[in-house]
Amino acid sequence: MQIVKKDSLPSVRIDGEVAARIFSGAKYDNVSVSAFIVDVAPGIGPNRHQHPYEEIFVITEGTVELEAGGEVLHATPEEIVIVPAGVPHRFSAAGDGRAQMVNIHAAAEVVTEFVPDASDSSSYEYNHA
Repeated sequence: MQIVKKDSLPSVRIDGEVAARIFSGAKYDNVSVSAFIVDVAPGIGPNRHQHPYEEIFVITEGTVELEAGGEVLHATPEEIVIVPAGVPHRFSAAGDGRAQMVNIHAAAEVVTEFVPDASDSSSYEYNHA
């Protein structure tokens, strides 16, 4: 059994604020999944991106606006959202409160490809130590 302190994980900063911590399974005895532990303010989220594997969104607090492949939905802690491999997507906290979620990546290493989009405006520092 292993215990990993969340604050020891690399972070993602969006517009200067830590928005997520990155758990890369490969760094922990080759665990076969990875995850982003996300906590974002209203309207904040990453620019459009995609992964070569499924991403599973488990919302734990707040409401998340998620756009994937042109479809927009609002998800709450009562729902789990699955984005298929290769589908460009983005998400942000919806409403007045923060949103917290665990985004499970079906791979031991996180692989993210950003997809250019004219509406992207966030300053994004990926894998910030």
